[in-house]
Amino acid sequence: MLKLDIRTKLLLLIIANILMFKKMSIYEHLFSATIFTLLILVIVSWKRAIRIYSVYMFFTVYELFLAKYTSVSIIDNFMVLSALMFKTIYFPICAGIILLGSSKVSELITFLRSIKIPNSIIIVLAVIFRFFPAMLTDYKYIKNSLKMKGIGVSKFYYLRHPLKFVEYVFVPYVIISSNIANDLTISCICRGIESDRKKSSIQTLKFTLSDYIFLLFIVLFVYFVGVKN
Repeated sequence: MLKLDIRTKLLLLIIANILMFKKMSIYEHLFSATIFTLLILVIVSWKRAIRIYSVYMFFTVYELFLAKYTSVSIIDNFMVLSALMFKTIYFPICAGIILLGSSKVSELITFLRSIKIPNSIIIVLAVIFRFFPAMLTDYKYIKNSLKMKGIGVSKFYYLRHPLKFVEYVFVPYVIISSNIANDLTISCICRGIESDRKKSSIQTLKFTLSDYIFLLFIVLFVYFVGVKN
C-alpha cells in the first residue's frame, strides 16, 4: 500500500470538501469519484474501495438508466434524493476513509503539536480519530457473536425484525461505544497528553518522493476538474 504523510492526506480532505460544492455533470462526477476510489484502493484496501464504489455506481446507474422506467413517483423521489445526498458527500467520505484507514494517532498528535494547537483540542481530536475504527471493530465482534448464537444469520433478518436489532445490536453497541470513549480518553491522559510541559515524540513527519508525486497529481486533478471546468 502507498504510504503518505498525514499532512498530504489532510490536504486531500480539504480539497475533497471544496470539490463537494463544485457543480459537475454526472460523467464529470463519475470520473472524479473513480479517482478518489482508486486512491482508497492504493492507500487503504481494495475491499473498502469496492464496497463504497458499488453503492456509488448503484445510484449512478439509477440516475442514468433506471430512473427513466420508474413509474412510482415516491420511490423515484426517494432514490434521487438519496443519490444526491450520497454523491454530494462522496469525496469527503473517501478522503476520510483514507485519513482514518492509513494514519496513526501519533502522526495526528505530532502534526497538531507542530502547528501549536491547544492540548484540549488535541485530546478531543485524538479520541475522535481513534474512536471510529474501534467502533467498527466492535460492531463486527457483536455481529459475529450473535451469529454464533444463530441470530441474524439469514439475509435481511434485522429488516424483518427491527425490534430485535435494537435489542441485540443497538443497545450493546451504545454501551460499548460509551466504554470505548472513556477508555480512549483515559489512555490519552495517562500518556501525558494534557501536560503543559514540552513534549517529545519518536514520531517524525517527513515528506517523501511519494508525497511530492501525489501532491503533483492532486494539483493537476484539481486544475482539470475544479478550475479548468
